[in-house]
Amino acid sequence: MSRNFLWGSATAAYQCEGGWREGNKGLSNWDVFCHSEKNDVNPVTGDVACDHYHRYEEDIRMLAEGGQNAYRFSIAWTRILPTGVGERNREGIDFYNRLIDTCLQYQVEPLVTLYHYDLPQPLFEAGGWENRRIVEQYLEYARICFEEFGDRVKYWVTINEPNYETLCCYGYGNYPPNVQSLERRWRAMYHMMLASARAVSLYRELGNQGMIGLVSDSYPIVAGDISPECEKAVRKAELFFNLCVNDVCVKGSYPEDFLEQLKEDGYDLSYMLSEDLEVFAKGTVDYLGINAYNRYIAEPCEGDGTNLKANNKGNGENEKFQIGGWFSLGEDKNMEKTPWGMEICPQSIYDLLMTLKELYPRTPVIITENGVGNYDEPVEGQIHDAYRIDYLNGYVDWIEKAMEDGCDVRGYFVWSTMDVYSWINGYKKRYGLVYIDYDSEELRRIPKDSYYWYKNKIQEKGMKFHG
Repeated sequence: MSRNFLWGSATAAYQCEGGWREGNKGLSNWDVFCHSEKNDVNPVTGDVACDHYHRYEEDIRMLAEGGQNAYRFSIAWTRILPTGVGERNREGIDFYNRLIDTCLQYQVEPLVTLYHYDLPQPLFEAGGWENRRIVEQYLEYARICFEEFGDRVKYWVTINEPNYETLCCYGYGNYPPNVQSLERRWRAMYHMMLASARAVSLYRELGNQGMIGLVSDSYPIVAGDISPECEKAVRKAELFFNLCVNDVCVKGSYPEDFLEQLKEDGYDLSYMLSEDLEVFAKGTVDYLGINAYNRYIAEPCEGDGTNLKANNKGNGENEKFQIGGWFSLGEDKNMEKTPWGMEICPQSIYDLLMTLKELYPRTPVIITENGVGNYDEPVEGQIHDAYRIDYLNGYVDWIEKAMEDGCDVRGYFVWSTMDVYSWINGYKKRYGLVYIDYDSEELRRIPKDSYYWYKNKIQEKGMKFHG
């Protein structure tokens, strides 16, 4: 394979495609949730979103004209298998064939995610990722995608963010099934990791020649102070956010102290079967995808309680995050933050990459998402997002520093290619390099200042980043 550095941007199917009833597509858990009374924080849907389903050629052309040579997108399981199982849907397969072929027409490398939050509703109703049967169902779906698209797709992602998705589903409770139960979270995440390992092994058994990995939202975690109590909190935060995913997919096993903590919490772990140990050991990834946004400051718990509340209103107010018996998260009041409470700290990517280099020295990294969401408004038909440029510029420069210091980074993807539906945050929280005018009937695309900055940055860094 070419070792050219991947300079790209990313989207996910439900967040950008629209066409929710077209092409014989089935209903996903997000289709149903967004049309239910539970969707009461920012009650909008992804029914149309950016209309990427019809506008993909324009979007990929703009991406390529912006100097990008790679596009990360996800496949909607419901377009391939409308009910999650059964006969493959040719209309959905044909859509992704057109999308992939368009990427290649514009010399854009497709990096394809098999699962990015949107689960076929019948599987969701049967327990979703909490039900072990989903591992075989996912594997059949993955097999179809490898068979249909593997001749042209050379970079694959099995699962997007097992940590963050399950934290939202079963911690904050703001994603379907909208419950708060960490015990159910660990069960669902376990089956995600098992499905990922099985898919990695299947990919190799089928003789594919590309690279397959998992995407993990990972965080550099620092201690609130130099006390031994804070150091213990850092370790537990590492287990909770990072190692419960990264160790499993890279090393092929769970950290012992993670399992001990779950036992100490009194959780039923009967779903962890002994025969799975070999599955995890065999299904280690070719690369680790990292969605990098911010860092965490770990401190000891204040009492025994757990407090999980998300800031989905963009009002700058964050609740105290605490996992009883594990850790709490502190705050550096001197750091700039977005209205959604995300700290702006580009140097954190260097610290994270150096940690990954130490933990997993033989596993390459691709930065599969990096970006910042905020309120963007046109001024005389233009979008001046200097804050985004500053943020992304800092990240790219610190990634370069990490590469110079020995971290094997193979690619960088900005989140997101264009403004997309931002899950429970709706449409006002914008991440895109391209502005989508949702008030216009034609969903007009307007490149932001950051789009042009990124094109220039790729030209500036391009040759230096090529391996």
